[in-house]
Amino acid sequence: YREVIPSVVSVYRGGGGAGSGFVYDPHHVVTNEHVVRGTERVDLRFADDEWRTARVVGSDAYTDLAAVRVSDLPADARPLAVAAERPLPGRQVAALGNPLGLDGSITAGIVSGANRSMGTSGGFAVPDVVQTDAPINPGNSGGPLVTLDGDVAGVVSAGGGDNIGFAISAALTRRVVPSLV
Repeated sequence: YREVIPSVVSVYRGGGGAGSGFVYDPHHVVTNEHVVRGTERVDLRFADDEWRTARVVGSDAYTDLAAVRVSDLPADARPLAVAAERPLPGRQVAALGNPLGLDGSITAGIVSGANRSMGTSGGFAVPDVVQTDAPINPGNSGGPLVTLDGDVAGVVSAGGGDNIGFAISAALTRRVVPSLV
C-alpha cells in the first residue's frame, strides 16, 4: 500500500462525476472511459493532496479505457508496472482508489477468475477481464487492481454485486493504452 498509493489518483470531472486512476508513465494517468466520458479535462487529486488538471488524450468505449495527460506529477507519484502475465485464480490482489469519495482506500481479495467477458454501459463486451472478490464500489472505477508485488493486474471497471468485481486485464491495458497515449 505504501509503495503504490502515491501513484493512485482520484479523478473528478465537471458535473460531480468521480472515479480513480493511476500513473501509467511520466506524463499519463490511466482510468476508465466511463469516468471521463463527455469531458476534455479532469481534475486529479493525488495521495499527498496535490491537485492537477489533466487533458483527456484518448478513450476507448470498446475496452472502457482512457488516458489523460498530466504536465507535472508530484515527486512521489511514479508509474506503476503493468503486469506482463495474466494473474491466476487464487492470487491475492488489492483494489486501490476512491470508492464513494473515500480517497486512498484499499480493499483486498483474490483473483476469482480470468479471461471473463464484461458488458459496458455502451453495450460492448470487453474480453479478457479479471474477476475478483475484492470489494469494488462506485468511485473505484479506473483504479488499479494490484498484486502483492505492486504490479497492476487490471484496471478496475465494475462491481457486479456481492463479492464480485471486474478489472480490465493488464494484457488488454498493455495493448490499448499506448495507442490512446
